[in-house]
Amino acid sequence: MELIKELGRRIQKARKEKGLTQQELADLSHVSLKHVQGCERGVKNPSFEVLRAFCKVLNLSLDSLMNLDLPEDEQAANDMRQLYLSCPPAARKVLLNSTRALTDELKEMVQTAEVDPDEHLENK
Repeated sequence: MELIKELGRRIQKARKEKGLTQQELADLSHVSLKHVQGCERGVKNPSFEVLRAFCKVLNLSLDSLMNLDLPEDEQAANDMRQLYLSCPPAARKVLLNSTRALTDELKEMVQTAEVDPDEHLENK
C-alpha cells in the first residue's frame, strides 16, 4: 500500500508543478475528480490507461512515475526527454541543437578544469 501512496504523492507533485488543479487534471485526463483525488491520496490504484493519461497531461514518463528506485541519472534522462517532448515539434530541433552546443561547451569546461593548474600555466 505504501507504493500506491508514493505514486499518489508523485502524481500530486507533478500536477502542482504543472500548475493544474485536481479538476483540471481530471478534465484533461478524462477521469472523474473523485478518481484523481483518490489516486493522489493513495487510496485508489489507477489503471494503466489512467496512468498513461496522467503522464500525457503532466508531461511525465511512466518510468519516472512508476520506478520509485530509478537511478538519478535515468530520472534526469527521462526529465530531459519529457522536456523535449513537451516542446512544439517546430521548436524541438532548436532545443536539440542548443542542447548539443551546451553539452560541447560543458564537456570542454570540465576537461579544462580537470587539467593540473601548474601544467596549464606551463603551457601558456
